[in-house]
Amino acid sequence: MEPDQLKLAWNAIQMPVKTNKELSSMLIESKHPVLKDIRKQFTIEIIGWSVFLLCYYTMFDGDQKPIAINVLLVVSILFALIHNILGYNFSKYLISGDTIKLSLERYLSKIKVYAAVSISSRVVLITGFLVFFTYNINFTTSKYVLLAGVIVVSLVQLRWLFLLWSKRLKVLGNTIKEFSLEKDN
Repeated sequence: MEPDQLKLAWNAIQMPVKTNKELSSMLIESKHPVLKDIRKQFTIEIIGWSVFLLCYYTMFDGDQKPIAINVLLVVSILFALIHNILGYNFSKYLISGDTIKLSLERYLSKIKVYAAVSISSRVVLITGFLVFFTYNINFTTSKYVLLAGVIVVSLVQLRWLFLLWSKRLKVLGNTIKEFSLEKDN
């Protein structure tokens, strides 16, 4: 496709027209489409974890495990929920600078902390579940193999999460560098 044809095709696209009122309403937290989806996901997770916490004590023999093991499981789930709350608040307040570059720099420093919390909360959650569900089990060879499989899957998940956050941080860092290069030119 020639550049002129591409420009014509681009100009022929009908863009949806939003009024100032519609744009303003999108800035309201309860109307923001991304925040709405995050709230929906968060609500589903809260309900799921709450149901699990209500049932684990009897369904998964929590009453037969020491209180410290039960506390570890509950704390690990609460840590995951706190991570979600931080993520929601993080998504709510993205812009905090006078310029785009300054805003991105502040965002980068915040997202580094959030990435560490994200990975840490996953480690704590996996650890809590593994300790709870393996406590007081008579291990056989097949159970050791199953446990090894769960650990390998958990490590792969943690590695993937680490690589995902590393990539996001690198892209954001490169974007900030590009702003600096454009300013110098």
